[in-house]
Amino acid sequence: MSQFRTEDLFSVKRQASSPFSKYHKRRFLFLNRGVSVRQAAGLLISIFLFFSLFAHAELERPLSPDKLWIQKELKKRGFPKKFIQEALNSYEEQGFETVVKLNLLGFLQPPQHMDRITPQSIQESVSFMKENLSILKKAQKKYQVPPQVISALLWIETRHGDDRGTFHVLSVYLHLLQVNRTRHIQILTEMAEDVNQRTQKVAAKDIRKILAERTKKRREWALEQLQALAEIHRQKKIDLRTLRGSFAGAFGLSQFIPSSYVQFARSANPKHPADLYKKEDAIFSVAHYLAKHGWKNRSSKAKVTALMKYNNSRDYADSILEISKRAAAEVQKSQSREISSK
Repeated sequence: MSQFRTEDLFSVKRQASSPFSKYHKRRFLFLNRGVSVRQAAGLLISIFLFFSLFAHAELERPLSPDKLWIQKELKKRGFPKKFIQEALNSYEEQGFETVVKLNLLGFLQPPQHMDRITPQSIQESVSFMKENLSILKKAQKKYQVPPQVISALLWIETRHGDDRGTFHVLSVYLHLLQVNRTRHIQILTEMAEDVNQRTQKVAAKDIRKILAERTKKRREWALEQLQALAEIHRQKKIDLRTLRGSFAGAFGLSQFIPSSYVQFARSANPKHPADLYKKEDAIFSVAHYLAKHGWKNRSSKAKVTALMKYNNSRDYADSILEISKRAAAEVQKSQSREISSK
C-alpha cells in the first residue's frame, strides 16, 4: 500500500472519499487564477448551486495571521526592539496557512522514513562519504560518530543539501506563535476532523484534545525558537531576513532548528561561526549533536536514543541506522575489490 504524504492531506483536488470537503472548496476557488470576470462569475454561481445541495457543508473560515498581534506579543515577551522590527519587516504572511497546517496536522499521516531505504539513498550516502572522507574522519576522531551515520542522516534530512527548504525561517516561528489563539484552534480542529475522516489515523473523539495539546506545545516551542533567533540576531551570526529552511523552521544541510544551532552547531574552523550550508560545518555539527545526546558506537539503544533526540521518531532513527549499515557495507566491498585487483 502506498504511503500517505503530507502534501496529500491538503490536496487542492477533491478526494473521492470526501467529495464535498469544505477545505477543498476555498482552495479550488482561489488557486485558479487568470480567468476572466465572466468565467469567474459563472464558476462561483455553479459552485454555489452545487454546494447548496449539501446544507452540512459550511463555508471555511480561513486561517489568517495578525501582524499587529505579533508585535504586541513580542513586545510583551520582552524581545529586543531591533529584533521585533526586523521580524515585522521580513514577515511573510502569505505562508501562514501552509505552515500551520503542515506543523499542526502532520500527525494524521503515517511515518515515511523507512520508505527512503533505497538503492539511491545508499549509493548517494556512499558517494558523499567518499567525497568528504577527510572531514568525516576528523569529525569521527573528535566526536566518535562514524562517517556512514553522518552521511545517512544528512541524506535523510536534505539529500546532502539538495533539498534544504524554501520557507522563511523567522516567519515560520511567527506563524506558529499564533496557533494557540482560540479562533485558530477551532478552525484547525475542524480541519483535522475533516482530514481524519479520510485517513482514520486517530479516534474521532480524541481530535479536539489532541489539537488543544498540539497548539499549546507548538506555541511554546515557537517562543523558544524565536528567543534563539533573537540571540542569533544579537550575535550577528546569520542574516535572518534571508534565512530559509523547512516548514518546521529547520535550516542548513543538517536542518538544525534555531535552539540547536545556538547550542550544538560547530564549525570545522573554530575561528569562524558555524555555517550549516557548508558541508564541513554541517558534518561537525551533526557529530557534535549526536555525541552530546549520548551516542555510543557499541550500544544500539544509545544510538537510537541520540537519533531520536534529533527527530523524535523511531522510524527516523531506524532508517538512518539501516542506510548507514548498508552504505558501510558497500564501502567495504569497494575497498575489498580495490585490494584484490592490485
